[in-house]
Amino acid sequence: MVGIVSMGILSVLACTSRYETQLAENEAWAELGSYHGEQGYREWDEKELLKRGGWSDVDYEEYRAGYLQGRFEYCKGKRDVTVKVNPAYPDDCAEPTSDFGLVDRGY
Repeated sequence: MVGIVSMGILSVLACTSRYETQLAENEAWAELGSYHGEQGYREWDEKELLKRGGWSDVDYEEYRAGYLQGRFEYCKGKRDVTVKVNPAYPDDCAEPTSDFGLVDRGY
């Protein structure tokens, strides 16, 4: 049974980079999330992380915290990103704007 699960994980990992595979094999979820955020990659959900070997809510929370930190670094411009999987990603870094003025918001 363990062999079948391991083979399934390895076959899914074949679709990721060697670095991502190493981080997943070492269960370095925060580092993996940070890498994805810094590179402008989309965030994995819990199902995606489960496919890569993350087994618990704690694994996902570690990944998510790393992703948010990486995204923060990405948006601050500290990282020189050469590959952008999602061309719309930098727009997500912009400060949210509102169509309502101060009076409309009760100020």
